[in-house]
Amino acid sequence: MEKSISVEVNGIRLEDETDNPIILLLDPISNRVLPLWIGTIEAVAIAYAQEGVVHSRPQTHDLLVNIIESLNASIAEVCIVDIQNKTYFAEIKIITLDGEVSLSARPSDAIALALRTNSKITVSTKLFFDNSIELYSENIEEIKEFKAFIEEISPEDFL
Repeated sequence: MEKSISVEVNGIRLEDETDNPIILLLDPISNRVLPLWIGTIEAVAIAYAQEGVVHSRPQTHDLLVNIIESLNASIAEVCIVDIQNKTYFAEIKIITLDGEVSLSARPSDAIALALRTNSKITVSTKLFFDNSIELYSENIEEIKEFKAFIEEISPEDFL
């Protein structure tokens, strides 16, 4: 099996020129993010999962989770595994009574399911480092020190 790294959903942003949603997958160790362009409907599904929104009737991803769980199975991990012609591919690893099953999926759907089930989200290591960008990390220590300074300063310090 190819090596992969664990990532966190860092957030969803809108691309400046097009207003297309982009999900940012963060590797907190390297301080790099992998941007994935997704559809608006998928962005809403992911945002609902992040915020813990529960609808009175199950949405599509909730229904899929219900089906998986009703079959005594669980999602072990979702992994972004490939990119072809600027399109990312993911796999959902499901643990069943008969063993592990791996299903191909769109990354946005896989992430929406992972967030609903608190499952691990990973990215192929090579894929991640070939396509990710480094977050601006210069002066991080200075920013931390400044925040600590601000928290402890009082108006009397200026008299």
